[in-house]
Amino acid sequence: MGETDRYLFVGVGGMGMAPLACWMSRAGYSVSGYDAHLQECVRRWLDEAGVALEDFIFPEQVSAFTTVVYSSAVPQSHPILVAARKAGLRLLRRGEMLAEIAQSKRLIAVVGSHGKTTTSGMIAHGLQHCQLEANYILGGLFSDNSTSPVHFCKSDWLVAEVDESDGTIDQFAPEVTLVLNLDWDHADQYGDAAKLDAAFLRLLKHTKQKLLLPNSFHLKPTGGATIQTFDGAAKRLGLDPSSGGIFNKVNGDAAAAVLSFFYQPLKSDTLSTFPGMARRQAILYEDEQLTVVEDYAHHPTEINALIGCLRTKEPDKQLLVVFQPHRYSRTLQFKSDFAHSLQGADAVYLLPVYAAHESELSGGKTSDLANAFTDRAPVEIEMSLGGMRQLQDAIQESPSQLAFVGAGDIEEFAAAFTSWLRALASVGQAASPGPAGEAASLDAAWADYLAPRVSPDCKLKSHEPLANKTTIRIGGSARFYAEPGNFSDLLVLLRAAELYELKTFCLGRGSNLLVSDHGFDGLVIRFSAPAWRRVVSLGDGRIWASAGGRLKEICGFAAKNGLAGFEFLEGIPGAVGGALRMNAGAMGSWMFDVVERVQFIDEHGCYQDLPKEAFHFGYRKVEEISRGIALGAVLCSAVGDSEASIRGRIDSYSSSRKESQPRGASAGCIFKNPEGNYAGKLIDEYGIKGMSVGAAEVSEVHGNFIVNHGGASAADVIELVQKVRAKVKAESGYILEPEVLLVGQSWDEVLSE
Repeated sequence: MGETDRYLFVGVGGMGMAPLACWMSRAGYSVSGYDAHLQECVRRWLDEAGVALEDFIFPEQVSAFTTVVYSSAVPQSHPILVAARKAGLRLLRRGEMLAEIAQSKRLIAVVGSHGKTTTSGMIAHGLQHCQLEANYILGGLFSDNSTSPVHFCKSDWLVAEVDESDGTIDQFAPEVTLVLNLDWDHADQYGDAAKLDAAFLRLLKHTKQKLLLPNSFHLKPTGGATIQTFDGAAKRLGLDPSSGGIFNKVNGDAAAAVLSFFYQPLKSDTLSTFPGMARRQAILYEDEQLTVVEDYAHHPTEINALIGCLRTKEPDKQLLVVFQPHRYSRTLQFKSDFAHSLQGADAVYLLPVYAAHESELSGGKTSDLANAFTDRAPVEIEMSLGGMRQLQDAIQESPSQLAFVGAGDIEEFAAAFTSWLRALASVGQAASPGPAGEAASLDAAWADYLAPRVSPDCKLKSHEPLANKTTIRIGGSARFYAEPGNFSDLLVLLRAAELYELKTFCLGRGSNLLVSDHGFDGLVIRFSAPAWRRVVSLGDGRIWASAGGRLKEICGFAAKNGLAGFEFLEGIPGAVGGALRMNAGAMGSWMFDVVERVQFIDEHGCYQDLPKEAFHFGYRKVEEISRGIALGAVLCSAVGDSEASIRGRIDSYSSSRKESQPRGASAGCIFKNPEGNYAGKLIDEYGIKGMSVGAAEVSEVHGNFIVNHGGASAADVIELVQKVRAKVKAESGYILEPEVLLVGQSWDEVLSE
């Protein structure tokens, strides 16, 4: 570690990446991290460890680092990796970084197809419980999330999981290797079982001091390390057994064998006080009739063990399993074995395959797995409120255990379902059944689900008035309202909306829109937190502007930095996100005149970072962004100028705008300009200025503005729009189309009345 070395972790929120980044930061390394899907519970540990977290990072910024560490789930085509290679930076996978650290330590490597995280957690818990000094780096979080997944100290010993899935297992030469088991897996990396066996044999050969193996281990290791079996170690050391099924007994023996290396008496409750690891037989909900469990099992052997354990715990309850296949390659590889294992449950519900970084494979889809069942056919469901209702119907028949099983993102579906269950139970005591009761349940479930998942900076409200958040000061309330504190908050909110089947609408400064008097029966997201108003110079005439940044502020920032070409933004009373969505313009210039790249969430919920050329933009609309959510953009100026000259033009534009536009509350131009003419000109020509409905009036200053003189309703504005359109059509034949967005209703709906 050099004094000038700086490490960037891409995908830092992963369960393997986050603990490694935390340990390195605590050890004195300079570590920054970026992840588009950073869970709040993980962010907490990264923050406490001193890892500098970035909501957005750009290829232009990679030169500030010397090494990029990335998760195997990050594709090689990721812009940051591409830029890092081009800049000549070191690029290391997570396993390669861990192996480099381990070279200066006496590594105890925990390996195997199943149980690595639980066993490593048991060892870490034992080290802390018995006050034994050793470093550890886990691959998961403790179930109570009260203890750090890493420990840094001056000891030479380091306990860490070594993962075989991506082939980096070949990089290690441990002092001690603990092998829990070995089943063929990861068909994308190891085409057959012999190749996986060979990888493990190489690790065993490279082990320096000792091999800890189960009695039943089928490989014959070579090399100079001594061999010791760990079966029965917990009992020999006088330890109370850990709770759980057969896997936890094996894991407890393995952990006890490792802890015995430290030559101090172990407390008898070392294993029995182990809190468990997150997503390992975690109980999410429990009453007399129902137990809901979540488990990470994603291999047939693990599913067999889990079902056996659950059957033993509550034999009198029906067992329902919701299974999310993990990766197309694994589903293709094991679909018959999966079907055989899952048929040990009384009923099975299958979710769509969690792809990870894979593309769809023929024969590896959920429907292929369903076809492999030979007994009771499984039910295919979606991760949605509809899927939750199907499960609720199933558990009402008799006392049940419901297990959510898989290694993808099934945990979010499980959490959303249990939040809904709690809400139904709570509301059911205070409200009668029916639509009103279900609506109240959804309101309560939404808040319960989000509370532990968003940052403290995220504001959550229900039935929030929107009128004062728009420039025209009109409109009803949002059923759900949120101001995300960061990018991760936004993703959590969008996922929650998807799970609970809610419509979403994103709000910036509230210009160019009209909210219905009925409000918006969904989620309104407003980009007002500081993270969404960042403006950063990237050099070479480039600016990063976040979605919530005011265009007027962007204009001032550009002037201060001597960048010309942004002056027209001064006259647009909006924010970056809305300007990108509709290619906003003024003074003969358009937003996309200064756009180089746009970061946005596309219509499928995927993060995109695309160049200007990838978009279909025109008058008042950008197709791709209008169907998604703009996060911000890299803006570019090819022309430099003095700040004084730029501000002179800004002042000129400002004066022109003040003279030509009304001062009262408005949404901006209400109509699009028809081809070959101007809406304001037509309204002026046909004497429509001054026409009013209630407190809404067509501006006397500019005919394409409708002004709210105080107390106007959306219905007033809509009626006035109808009258203006009818008059212009009758007089000229032109059909004026609204430019402002109508939120909570559609223009097609109200204009056809």
